[in-house]
Amino acid sequence: MTVKIDTDRVFNLIEQKHPSRVILNAPGGLLRQTMDLMRVVELKYGVQCVLVGDTCFGICDTVDKEVEKLGASLALHIGHNASVESVGDYTYLVDAKDDIKFESVVQKSIPLLSKYKRIGLATFSQHLDELEPVKKQLEGAGFEVYLGRENSLLLASQTFGCDFSTVFNNAEKVDAFCYLGQSEFHAVGVALATGKPTFLLDPYLEEMRDMKEEAAERQKRAVLGVYKALDARVFGVITGLKEGQMMVGRSKWITNRLQANGKKVIQLAMRDITPDRLAQYTQIEAFVQTACPRISIDGFTFSKPVLSIPQADALVGLLEGRDMKDFLHRPKWIELTVGQIPRKQVAS
Repeated sequence: MTVKIDTDRVFNLIEQKHPSRVILNAPGGLLRQTMDLMRVVELKYGVQCVLVGDTCFGICDTVDKEVEKLGASLALHIGHNASVESVGDYTYLVDAKDDIKFESVVQKSIPLLSKYKRIGLATFSQHLDELEPVKKQLEGAGFEVYLGRENSLLLASQTFGCDFSTVFNNAEKVDAFCYLGQSEFHAVGVALATGKPTFLLDPYLEEMRDMKEEAAERQKRAVLGVYKALDARVFGVITGLKEGQMMVGRSKWITNRLQANGKKVIQLAMRDITPDRLAQYTQIEAFVQTACPRISIDGFTFSKPVLSIPQADALVGLLEGRDMKDFLHRPKWIELTVGQIPRKQVAS
């Protein structure tokens, strides 16, 4: 039961690209394996490797722009795959797969799922190979099972922390979702985005966990954040500086809408959005960050409201006299409802 990096892909890329130097980055749980891989590459090919030590939580944390700065010609992003093989000019995605099987936890979960006839499956990159075996096992027990459709970024039934688009349309077809893995983070996202009962199938603890309470707590926190920000007079709108989080257009849109509704806006840009970083901006009463929605929804505990893009949508709606809708019920939490919300009419 180990997570294994796709070393064959790494070796093939080095043999094809003949890099002068290789940049790598990886999530915290794969740092030891990544450093072992670096030693192998250096011995096998005589190529220097540099590990970028910044935080790496997803495919949005690529380091393509650092390649030339560090005198390299190839970047390997370890542990996050997608339906694309490369990102930017230099970065290639390298998969890491968990070899644990789900047969036992699925068997234990079948009686608990008996009230649901139609089941949707979802997971993250490390367990994608288990989707078909789990589907067949559940179908053998009499369930109708639906996989999500691959799109331009995600593989079938794959989700990111901010993107549930492969399984979102299945919400109309299924009675519940089962999320494969230990990641409550991802499973809660599916529950909030689809509005369907969602169960985490944990193959390590061999248990099924209902995400209802966890999703309700995050929904409550998100709604409360919007209402706390409603009376703020000075907003800080933060654009993320990480490559996959630099949503300049979204930050501009939110800034313009807040200003149109009488709010003062100070625009900021930063790589890591943490309570310590924001504490120094004492004159700002509330923040909106367009970098990563999960920072706001289930990240740090901030002393002031720090809204995500969906929360900013809801805030603008309230400021312009509309009722708050279920703003987390959408396929992607990094998208604005531009074009769906009419601009506030200014009296002539």
